[in-house]
Amino acid sequence: MDLLEWLAKNWAYLLCEQSFPFLVAATEISTLMRDLEKRWENMAEERVEDEEEEAYRFLDRHDLVSAFKGLYFPAIFVMRQGALVEVSNVENGKTVRLPLEQVVTDLEAIGNKLASLAHGAGEGRGQLAAQQWLAREQQLESRALPLLTGLSTEALALMNPENDSTFWEQDPAAPLADSELMAAARMTSGVLLAEGQVQIFDMIRGLDNTSTDELDTLTDALAIDFKEVGKPYDQGYWAATWLRRKLCLKEAGVVQPAVLLRAWGVRIQDFEMPDCKLDALACWGPRHGPAILVNKSHESTPANLHGENTTLAHEICHLLLDRKGALPVAEVLNGNTPERLEKRARAFAAEFLLPRCIAATAVQQASALKDAVVNLSDKYAVSNELVCWQIINSETYTALTDSEQRWLQSLVGRKG
Repeated sequence: MDLLEWLAKNWAYLLCEQSFPFLVAATEISTLMRDLEKRWENMAEERVEDEEEEAYRFLDRHDLVSAFKGLYFPAIFVMRQGALVEVSNVENGKTVRLPLEQVVTDLEAIGNKLASLAHGAGEGRGQLAAQQWLAREQQLESRALPLLTGLSTEALALMNPENDSTFWEQDPAAPLADSELMAAARMTSGVLLAEGQVQIFDMIRGLDNTSTDELDTLTDALAIDFKEVGKPYDQGYWAATWLRRKLCLKEAGVVQPAVLLRAWGVRIQDFEMPDCKLDALACWGPRHGPAILVNKSHESTPANLHGENTTLAHEICHLLLDRKGALPVAEVLNGNTPERLEKRARAFAAEFLLPRCIAATAVQQASALKDAVVNLSDKYAVSNELVCWQIINSETYTALTDSEQRWLQSLVGRKG
């Protein structure tokens, strides 16, 4: 009965909840508490206690093992990410990613079998658990929208006071599916105020859905070759090298992300939203896009060419690797996108724009390290910080003097 009760109670959370509590940028659910400990270091004790309680409630509703009362096993977390469900084994550190539809089918088969057995056991706890399981769709109906948008019921009412069923462009026949608007809401929740979110929604609604045959062909080819193993940054480096090879770029070839994206049919649209950390939003769902909305306000990263190149290269990674998986409809740069995917995209962008081997060769051939950094930044139209990171992460870094290493570290904001 324990498992049936747990499934019935947490059904909506298992199938719809995709964000960590307090918008913590944890790489995996298994590292959530470690990342929260950092958040709590300088927080008032009373508030820490409240957040800790909420965090444990979150973990309990995603930990399959917590269903079994009185038994102890290492945690196995089940959490949705876009069109996938991540099943993470804390004991061995392994994560399996399964299609959402498959997980729903399998869990329903388990629940239906348990409910059938419970019905046959007569009245009592089993009968109540079976009733709760059969009522799971009503629970899902009431909780899905707040979970999929990341907005409270109060915020939803203010944003859509007439409760217009078409506001979120959700397909009634697919209640678990994200729309571009719902994903944008979830990924900007806590990042933008309601007015900013509405501005983003209006821009998305104005985007047509377009075909991107060449991009789709590349995406399919990469899916065959790509193996999701190793650290996220290693995956990003590998995918960037793969794409440069597919595009027949020379080893030291310069990339122009905007030209490439437009050639693929991806729309790039500028907007200005000052006083926020949002750099860009991309959408590629069934109704809108593929398109990238770029914040060009003067304090944003894409305000200059170097930052724009990095931003667009970052989105290229998501377009190639995540459209059919964890990010099936949208992504927000500096929003609530899963940190594992952001780490991968950051590494991809750096390696795609300026391969580490090219950075290393330039350093080895330059008369001074500073000259190499400036020349690489100018030639590849990337920031000095990106150049420094590529040198730091290259094989030549250990051959530099201590003072040269400290200088590079200072430019990326790290202490030697």
